[in-house]
Amino acid sequence: MSEKTSEKLQLPPAPHRPVPALQCWLPYGLCMLVGFFSWLLLLKAYPENDPFMNGLIVTTVCTFVVYVFSIANNNSSIYDPYWVIAPPFLALAMKATSDAGLFGAWHLRDVLILFCLFAWAFRYHVFYAWEGWTTGLKIEDWRYEDMRSFPVPYWLNSLTGMHYFPTYLVYFALAPAALVLFTEPSSQATAGWWDVLGTAGALTAVGIQYFADKQCADFRKTETYKNGGAMRGGLWKYSRHPNYFGEVLFWLSMIPFAVGAGIYADHRVLVLSGPVAMAIFFRFSSWLMDVRSLERRPGYQGVVDETSAMLLWFPKKRS
Repeated sequence: MSEKTSEKLQLPPAPHRPVPALQCWLPYGLCMLVGFFSWLLLLKAYPENDPFMNGLIVTTVCTFVVYVFSIANNNSSIYDPYWVIAPPFLALAMKATSDAGLFGAWHLRDVLILFCLFAWAFRYHVFYAWEGWTTGLKIEDWRYEDMRSFPVPYWLNSLTGMHYFPTYLVYFALAPAALVLFTEPSSQATAGWWDVLGTAGALTAVGIQYFADKQCADFRKTETYKNGGAMRGGLWKYSRHPNYFGEVLFWLSMIPFAVGAGIYADHRVLVLSGPVAMAIFFRFSSWLMDVRSLERRPGYQGVVDETSAMLLWFPKKRS
């Protein structure tokens, strides 16, 4: 999964595999059509299907559409926007599957969930507008480049590790919100303190991500950055990866919505497993980023010794 943050920009560019902008637009336009008609087909052919399973099938099909274009262009970065574009639209599909439907009654909890999801996606696409939409892709993300060295064929590695793994990771992190949108009991329709907690956590997470990205983008313009220095100001003073912390906080903030809707007790494994898996994934990703920074940035060991890995916390005093 490619986290569009300036941490990525601290690293040397990967070998060029240019992709024209048209080849970046086509898979997503096709995804919208395929996803829409796949959902309708599932509702018609298998009306007894659980909506969460339908969503899983639809996102699997849509990811494969993007994968075909990635392979055809020999650049898996075509996938980059998918894991941010998909959740809000899948959430809308879940709402449409509910008894009230998309154009029926909206509970405040539904509105809060959709608002948080679109704010999260908006922050990503506005602050780091994907270059594929305008100029096309000039490089492939360094993570994908590194994964090409794995002892498996590129087509298989791209399908499983670069496409389906992040798709399923995000989809199951969305599970608490999805369950609320299509199964919310009318007796728990009134929003309460759990919903306040979920909304506050999610919007705080979006704010953390925004300011972490902005601070690091500004840092990239300094001589310290150009000379191989590490970011140690702003939120980065309290976390080596505040952007990753924001991502983890956002998905964990979906859990209170499920608790407030009264569905946690019956679905606790599904409600917890996705957000927790997301937290584990980003903790591992932060470790990979640290390893890479230690290899490329003199003095980064001091950052590791003094600064929390992800959680925003007071730095240790220098000896």
